[in-house]
Amino acid sequence: MPTKKPEFIDRIKNPKKYPYIKNKDGSISTHRMAAEVDEKGNWYVFPTIQYDGEKLRQFKNTQEAMENALATGNYLQMPKEKALEYAKGGYKKGTPLETFNPLADKAKVANTFKEAVE
Repeated sequence: MPTKKPEFIDRIKNPKKYPYIKNKDGSISTHRMAAEVDEKGNWYVFPTIQYDGEKLRQFKNTQEAMENALATGNYLQMPKEKALEYAKGGYKKGTPLETFNPLADKAKVANTFKEAVE
C-alpha cells in the first residue's frame, strides 16, 4: 500500500483545481480508472489519466498506467470485487467529481456561443 494518499484522490475531491481532457465526443475525462491484478493476485485501482504536477498524461494502455501508478504510489489496493466496482465509476459516487461538468458551467456564464465552446 502507498504510505500517503494517492494523488488521484485529491483530484476526485477537488476537480476544479485540476485540468481535464476534452474528448472528441464533447465529454470530458479526468481519471479513467482501471482495476488490474498483479502476478501475486493483488488487485489495484489506478487512473489511466495521471497528473504529473503540471499536466495530465493519458497512458496508451492499462499496463503502462499501472506500472507508473505503482512506481509513484498513485493507486489503491483492494479486494477484486471492490476494485472492479470502484474502477467502473464507484470512485465518483458521493464526491464533487460525480457532478463535475466544467463545460456546462462555462456555458452558463458565457456571453456568446464562441465563449461557451472554447
